[in-house]
Amino acid sequence: VNILDEELQKNNSEVIDYEANIKKEIKPEKKVVPPTIEVNKTTKPKEITKNSTKPKLVIIIDDMAFDYEVKALKKLPYKITPSFFPPSNRHPNTPQLAKEFSHYMVHMPMEAMHYPHPEPETMNITSPYSFIKKRVDMVKNLFPKAKFINNHTGSKFTANQTAMEKLFKALKKDNLGFVDSKTTPYSKASAIDKKIEIPMFARNVFLDNKQNEKYIQNQLKEAIKLAKKYGYAIAIGHPHKTTLKALKDSKKLLSQVEVVYIDELNKN
Repeated sequence: VNILDEELQKNNSEVIDYEANIKKEIKPEKKVVPPTIEVNKTTKPKEITKNSTKPKLVIIIDDMAFDYEVKALKKLPYKITPSFFPPSNRHPNTPQLAKEFSHYMVHMPMEAMHYPHPEPETMNITSPYSFIKKRVDMVKNLFPKAKFINNHTGSKFTANQTAMEKLFKALKKDNLGFVDSKTTPYSKASAIDKKIEIPMFARNVFLDNKQNEKYIQNQLKEAIKLAKKYGYAIAIGHPHKTTLKALKDSKKLLSQVEVVYIDELNKN
């Protein structure tokens, strides 16, 4: 059990839901910033073998869906791992956009505790294994370079043991790994991974709960601090203009670590 999770369960403080209070309409030009999750700000990385002198940092950019986001992300001078939505009516071209990158992930919609407007074909805790397997097969077919998925929303799904067992079973069959976005401190991912072993990591720091460049760079510092302590860390952000500018302006800060793709971290 994750050390932070134990502390959260000891405390009686209310968990602030990652998916709560998101606006109804989400337009491509202006993405909605998720609310701050102070109670789940960081999580401790699991141990990996350190194969280089520099600590490793994975930076994942979620919610990738549109061409202008791809163009902006490709301008950054780092090995950023984009995580693309599966195709839908709102963003039908994500498989084609993913081809612009040598490494990428798929940002799979999963059931939330409080999120009234889920993505199409969101995986729910009541979804049968056949549906979950179909969605995982879709990833394998439409995103052939993907080695990992991570959850979009999912506070309800990832906290449900039966649902996560079905997901891990499907991922194992398709040789895919899972990055737990940690939208809830009660995720069952680590526990299920002990039964159904697949490549798995968990997010340690959210970068941009606040759209403020100084805040984002402070979050980067927190991720770097964890990377130095444990050998690596995983940070998740979104393709907001402020986030991308903060990353662009953080070259000196990021020189303290080796920014790697999630695939490269897994090889170590």
